[in-house]
Amino acid sequence: MKKTATRSRYAFACRLPAQMMRIMKLLTFFLFAAIVSVQAEGTAQSITLSGKSLTMKQVFAAIEKQTGYVVFYRQNQLEKTRPVTVTVTNMPLQQFLDTVLWQQQLDFSIKDKTIILSPRTVQAKEQVQAVLEALPVDAAPLSLRVTDSLALPLEGVSVVVMAHGAAVKVATTDKFGVCKLQVKEGDEVHVRLVGYEARKIHITAGMLKEGNVTVILKPVISELSEIAVSSVNTGYQRIRPEQSTGAVAQISTKEYESRVSSNFIDGLVNRLPGLMINNSVSFTSTAPGSTTSTSNSLFNIRGISTMSANQTPLVVIDGYPTELTLDMLDPNEIKSVTILKDAAAATVYGVRASNGVIVIERKQASQGKAKFTFRATAGITPKENYSRYRWVDNPSAVAVNYQKDIYTSSVSPTTWSTLLTSSAGTTPRNPVYYILAQSAAKVITPYQADQALNAMKGYDNIDEYNRLFQRPALTQTYNINVSGGNPNALYYITANYTRNKLSDLNNDNNRLLLSARNTLKFSQRLSLELTTDYQEQRYNSAPVPGVASVYSFDHYQDVNGNPAAVYLGSKGVTPFYNSYLVGQGLEDQLYYPLREANEVSNKTRTVNNRVTANFIYTIGGGFNLSFGGIYETSRSDYKHLATGSSFEVKDMVNHYAARNADGTLTFYIPKGDFLQQQVTNTSSYTGRAQLNYNKKIGGLHSFNGILGAEIRRVTNSSNLSSLFGYNDQTLLNQPVDFSAINTGAVKNTFGLTQSLLGYYPTFFNQAYVEDRYLSGYANMVYSFKNTYSLSGSIRIDQSNLFGTNPKYKYKPLWSLGAAWNIHQESFMKGIDWLNILKLRVAYGFNGNVAKMSVPEVIAQATTNTYTSSYSPALKLFSYANSSLRWEQTRNTNIGLDYRVANNINGTIDYYIKRSTDLLGSAQIDPTIGTSPSLINQATIDNRGIEISLHADWITTSKFNWNTGLVLARNTSKVLDVFRTSDYKPQSLSAMGYVKGFPVGALFAFRYAGLDTAGYPLITNTKGQLYSTINSSSTGPTSVAITKDTSGTTRYMGSSIPTINAGLSNRLDIGNFYVYCMVNYYGGFKVRVPRPDPSAVRALKGAGDYWKAPGDETKTDVMALKGFNNTNSIWAYNYADKYVVNGDYITLADLTVSYSFDNAKLIKKAGFTHFEVKCQASNLWTVGLNKYNYSAATGSYQKSYLTPTYTLGIFTNF
Repeated sequence: MKKTATRSRYAFACRLPAQMMRIMKLLTFFLFAAIVSVQAEGTAQSITLSGKSLTMKQVFAAIEKQTGYVVFYRQNQLEKTRPVTVTVTNMPLQQFLDTVLWQQQLDFSIKDKTIILSPRTVQAKEQVQAVLEALPVDAAPLSLRVTDSLALPLEGVSVVVMAHGAAVKVATTDKFGVCKLQVKEGDEVHVRLVGYEARKIHITAGMLKEGNVTVILKPVISELSEIAVSSVNTGYQRIRPEQSTGAVAQISTKEYESRVSSNFIDGLVNRLPGLMINNSVSFTSTAPGSTTSTSNSLFNIRGISTMSANQTPLVVIDGYPTELTLDMLDPNEIKSVTILKDAAAATVYGVRASNGVIVIERKQASQGKAKFTFRATAGITPKENYSRYRWVDNPSAVAVNYQKDIYTSSVSPTTWSTLLTSSAGTTPRNPVYYILAQSAAKVITPYQADQALNAMKGYDNIDEYNRLFQRPALTQTYNINVSGGNPNALYYITANYTRNKLSDLNNDNNRLLLSARNTLKFSQRLSLELTTDYQEQRYNSAPVPGVASVYSFDHYQDVNGNPAAVYLGSKGVTPFYNSYLVGQGLEDQLYYPLREANEVSNKTRTVNNRVTANFIYTIGGGFNLSFGGIYETSRSDYKHLATGSSFEVKDMVNHYAARNADGTLTFYIPKGDFLQQQVTNTSSYTGRAQLNYNKKIGGLHSFNGILGAEIRRVTNSSNLSSLFGYNDQTLLNQPVDFSAINTGAVKNTFGLTQSLLGYYPTFFNQAYVEDRYLSGYANMVYSFKNTYSLSGSIRIDQSNLFGTNPKYKYKPLWSLGAAWNIHQESFMKGIDWLNILKLRVAYGFNGNVAKMSVPEVIAQATTNTYTSSYSPALKLFSYANSSLRWEQTRNTNIGLDYRVANNINGTIDYYIKRSTDLLGSAQIDPTIGTSPSLINQATIDNRGIEISLHADWITTSKFNWNTGLVLARNTSKVLDVFRTSDYKPQSLSAMGYVKGFPVGALFAFRYAGLDTAGYPLITNTKGQLYSTINSSSTGPTSVAITKDTSGTTRYMGSSIPTINAGLSNRLDIGNFYVYCMVNYYGGFKVRVPRPDPSAVRALKGAGDYWKAPGDETKTDVMALKGFNNTNSIWAYNYADKYVVNGDYITLADLTVSYSFDNAKLIKKAGFTHFEVKCQASNLWTVGLNKYNYSAATGSYQKSYLTPTYTLGIFTNF
């Protein structure tokens, strides 16, 4: 029976699965139930206020302005109140009033939107007398000192001795933070100051015996509030903002957690001025002494200042440098991130600070009962939309037509028979060539040939590729932590699990992070901070082909659904010759992408362990001693398994097969699986002893200094092994006669080129590297009247990586800095709108360590392939250099910090950063045995300006709007470097460092269009034309660049963005907030890929190539024969006409959040915080050039960003 179904024109084209519909209905129900149960009073009121010696009238005025509440009181109630010093951010109104009025003998009540003040109830005289009589008569004197976390005294702190729940003695600390008490063992003392967490102290016999006790108060930090920048954390010490002379930048918890991040690095992009993070733009360079170029995404502070050493910043976690990667850091644990950019801020790190320092402080526990936090997120990235790529509409037709035009003239009636012979069986041809050869030999008719070619033109495998190899990417994260404790023992324990299912088939990445942080107080003087971390990551991958690595006319499956072979990847073996190989007893030599993706696997398991211990002993008089260290280990196990059915194994087996005299075959590489394993171990430790001094003298002078020593050792080892004929079930393998293979004794008798195993270390290798450091350092900051500050630091590093020349061995790195808090001057008193104005200047030196050269002769194991009989050999990797020294960077920085109208603050910095003694190639005495050699002789100059701004435009109880702006510009110039390579654009682009030009300079040929034969023409500064098919010495490849860029090559600009900016906005409306982030990268050039009809999947315009004289006036796509000419290809691909402005803008994030904290359902369930966030990332981009080419897409072929959608739940209970 036939059934017919109809559908309304307005119906959805597809139906959601029933299970998903049920989930959506339940989710909608619960969200609706939570929303309607929000309490009638609406959102909780909060206060943000900062000021010194504020009167109660000023405090009440701020409350009324920010909340809309009215404060009702009698005038005489304020006569005996005292001024208060306040620094709070988003503190709930109830808590704020409790804290402010607690020491004012005033009570309050709130009714509707009115705050009513009343005198605090005074106990009857008889009750007070009873309490006093109950007190011990032998109370002893005690000196109590109150400081902040930097050990600086706090004045005006309220100290109350409690007895039987009543306050019987009240005192206030003086300007030294000290007050005198009469107490007895067991008494309870309450310590409070607005803006700080209240403390309760139980008096012990030990305290009374010593006669003094120090109490440290921590600033109040709301769960979602911005961390007040109460200090600059350098990793070695904390410096008050008004004392800091260096260039630093910090990001707060509120800013960092405004977006949902599963990766720590993503949360820093364009958030900190001077920090460049860009995964879409790569810097390609060739290190001096190297023959190969490398490409790395951008991750640096204030530009690239080295050629051979590490280019990334030093990372410090919880006070100690780490060798672990940042992708193993849980973004949910971030308390603050600080970057140290100049010498005054970073010189204390010595020879590892030239690239800047990132100091990461993770969250710590606060005393109290256990508090739990649970966070879960789920993100999805849709599959690629290949219809939006810049490919030709019919790539198969372009490819077939190109190959037909190229090969038609080269086939003859004998071509087909030649292809069937073993001597020509490995000739790299393609299916079009085979059809043409069969037609010429009359094996098929011209009609059949046309039918076959048309069938190829009419098929595009893009949908097949998308179905077989691609899937939506999914990311799930789960995080839970618990914290709490008492004054003597605090704990913070957290666990994080991340599961990534990547877009490529059989590719996934899972991560587990565990951390425990404890603070143990053994006595009033001695405490211990102990942190342990366990990190595990598992990465699985398979060889999924790139979408443009297989011709669009090839099939991945045959008509029966079985894997099909493709032309590319089979190493030129024709299907016809492959039949011959199989008939001779060899393996199938064709490449099947779908089979390979399931028969080859790569598994990597990385386990990191990190233990940090730091003892702190308070000596007294402003001194304390810290001693401790860190121990890290990392083990990475890599396992590559290719089954016997994979092309990888079959290819090895076939290449090393030989026919014996009796006709039998000998397989020198046995059949079966191939297993390659590599174990990499890294271990490091740092031991540190440091004397700290922090004291304010006489209320005018403040000192903050450190003196310390450090020892550090880092070892890296690896071992690579390979097993052939392996069985993954029995774990057995078969031996291989590598002696016969590596000596060339094995002769392949089937026309296959033997180059696979010639380099023995590819399969068996081991390495060991050890770096040792011994350092001494000191840093001091002196301040006068909190207005003028001077700083100085010095560090001497010793290492086995440096030479023995005393001239360099004991050369210190140092810095000097000064700061002037102009707003503290008396002549600024009347300028109320200018709250902070601070001028900073700093000068000094940082260092970097390059490992391409060492003081001793270093030999590396290799295979001698220069003689007919291969043999093990040693290759000189490095020549002895007794004058080897660290690379040195001279920093000059001038900065201005400001705060206007209490709601707009920011910084402006200008810097000059010159790196000298960089390791580079130079001509030396050739009689030594080599020239050029690597010595300290290159120089790079970086300079720029950085601007940051944060504005709280509107701050009320129900509506808040703030904006963050980060803008940085960096320009560089290579001042001195020796190069022996030629100066053609294709060579210069790979160098990265060219004297007289920026790092990453981009060069191009002066393009002059096509000639009448369809070949590119180039010209020089005099207008002389050069044909790219001219092989004489006047050709373009022989013209060298000069200082004024004359000749055929011209400088186009920097390939690295010189400007990066980030603009963020956050709107808080009641329980909602909306956050968005816009990024900009500019000041650089990009090379637009040219249409190439010979490409596997051609770009738009590839079909409009030159075909006849006169076409040169209509197209810039050269004639087909030009794509077989090296000079023509260079001139075509490196034409200056197709180098354009690379500036682009992206809408990076859009986040919407709603807090259900006031919902009755949430409170009843026991949650103290319940928040839901929805985020869309990578939403939009635009390239500021005529092609709308944005590097954010990852390649020119892609015209859009693939967004990621994330849903998160954040709870506290």
